[in-house]
Formats: sequence, C-alpha cells, structure tokens
Amino acid sequence: MASIVMQDYGNATLDNETLLIVEYVEKLTKDPSAMTEDDIESLRSAGLSDRQILSVVMITAMFAFMNRLADGLGVQIEDEKGSFVNSWLQTPQKTSSWLLHQPKEIV
Repeated sequence: MASIVMQDYGNATLDNETLLIVEYVEKLTKDPSAMTEDDIESLRSAGLSDRQILSVVMITAMFAFMNRLADGLGVQIEDEKGSFVNSWLQTPQKTSSWLLHQPKEIV
C-alpha cells in the first residue's frame, strides 16, 4: 500500500478520509504558503479532529525537517540499505503483494 501511495496515490484504493489527508500533505509539502482554512475544513468535514489535523501537520513537518537536515549535512544511505529502498520504491505493485495489504474495515 505504501509503495502504491508513493508512486501514484491517485490510482490507489483509498477511503475518502485517507485521500483527503494525502492531498493535504502533498499540498503542505509542495506549496505550504498556499494552505488556507478551506484545506483544514476539508479534513474536519471528513471527520478529523483538530488534534488529528495537528498530528498530520506535525508528522509532515517532521519528515520535511529530517529530509532537509539529512540533505543539508550530506547524509548518505549505506549502499545495501539504499539499494533495498530504491528497489522497494521502484518495484511494480503487482509483483509486491505484501505492499498491497489493506487493513480490514472496522464494523
């Protein structure tokens, strides 16, 4: 599932709440100055609490911070770990059934 979302979340089977979160995170990451109250309201309308929205923003910010820190310091992934990550990101989703796990809906 993670690989599908990272490659093209538009083609992933996501529930509405998750799709709205992913779209929000993409906008926050790519164009943070364009964020508006409407973006937050879309998450609220999907049922997220302000605490959950704060968590989404904080996790997004932490990833951005860690990436910039690593890039700024020239951190390199060890060869064997880097190869694994790259192969995982580039593996076609159909051949990686373990990436397709969908959590069961809670009824």
